[in-house]
Amino acid sequence: MSANETIRSRANPLLKRAAGVLAGQEPETLALEGDRLVDDALRAGIALETVLVAEERVDRAEELIERGVAVRFVESDLLGKVSRLKTSPGILALAPVPPPVDLARLALDERSLLLVASGVSDPGNLGALARSAEAFGASALLVARGGANPWSDRSLRGSMGSLLRIPVVHGENSEALITSLARRGVRQVCAATRGGKDAREFDWRGPIALWMGSETGALPKGASTFELVTIPMTGAVESLNVAVAAGILLGVLAHLVED
Repeated sequence: MSANETIRSRANPLLKRAAGVLAGQEPETLALEGDRLVDDALRAGIALETVLVAEERVDRAEELIERGVAVRFVESDLLGKVSRLKTSPGILALAPVPPPVDLARLALDERSLLLVASGVSDPGNLGALARSAEAFGASALLVARGGANPWSDRSLRGSMGSLLRIPVVHGENSEALITSLARRGVRQVCAATRGGKDAREFDWRGPIALWMGSETGALPKGASTFELVTIPMTGAVESLNVAVAAGILLGVLAHLVED
């Protein structure tokens, strides 16, 4: 096998570039840290530019090379210093950001559900939303501009690879998404802490776009006409985490569809 000379200097251009990608300096490039994300990207058909592998992980490097992936060995301590994780997994891949999904071309029918994240600023929450969207069969995840970047390393890790497997619409602001969805005849529904119809009794016939607002509950002005759906709660609980709420609502919908 051949993985060229092992990188042993922090001044190496490739290592410095990887650190920059992790720091968000190249928004058009993904940093995939860990075996799970690397494998998820390969299964999704994403062409990896290069994979940095700790020098002791020879078997893993050989397996990747056999699959036609460009590999560079890196001194383990150096790779650990670049890592954003407490303990480096010994593998970091760089890849192009997946091409944007065109909302106008998505196939929709009465069973279609689109999950919309508007103003969700925490990458972990955004990643969790993607996991719920995939788990419960959402047609796509729409991420309004101004919130967390779905292609950041933290969002990708939080999604456990879901962001690489489901269609993601990203780049338009919330108002533009509202207009685009209305143009396609999509019912737009907002998750509300209170004042909405009980999720168990809500008419979930679609296509539906379920909007999840920011962690503070804020939604765009255009959402004032949306239908409201609420999760009934007991006790003194004021509200639920946005990702938890989305998971419950999607789960209720999936259950009702199965029935």
